[in-house]
Amino acid sequence: MNAASTNLPTLFLKPAEMFIAEQPCVISTLLGSCVAITMVSRRIGVGAICHALLPSCRTKDRCDCPERSRYVDCAIRGMIEAFRSRGVPRSGIEAKVFGGAEMFHAGAGEGGGGSVGRQNISKALELLAAEGIRIAASDVGGLHGRKIYFYPQTGEVFLKRLNGLANRRTSVSPCRTDGELP
Repeated sequence: MNAASTNLPTLFLKPAEMFIAEQPCVISTLLGSCVAITMVSRRIGVGAICHALLPSCRTKDRCDCPERSRYVDCAIRGMIEAFRSRGVPRSGIEAKVFGGAEMFHAGAGEGGGGSVGRQNISKALELLAAEGIRIAASDVGGLHGRKIYFYPQTGEVFLKRLNGLANRRTSVSPCRTDGELP
């Protein structure tokens, strides 16, 4: 599928947002230290994506977090619940993980857990493994931001890496996920 040749509705996902798509569309987002996790059930043609800013919610009852899509842990649990409510078991979900760049050269970060980007990546990979969700692809870490285009009905993700921190122009990365870039 070539993103440039489609006439699908498009949506731009902002930080701290999550979207569950049951109709064909294209969802894009820009990532720095944040992570985007995509999930898809090809069997029912439903996809989900989140743009999470921070690794963990501090709310005691995480299942009822008012800012669910702001945190990696709450967003992943929320997407899994959305699939479960549609009759899709964890084994029927495929995930992809993007982002977590070292945007601020923060070094060790608070509590020695690494930069926010590294903490986001670690939490996403840890929780997906604990939940038994298969990770089909990822492009994480590094010093560059990313722009992704997600096709929720197929699970395809197209990736553009952004140039260095000082230069915000985009460049096409030789590393791509699922086909040609738009």
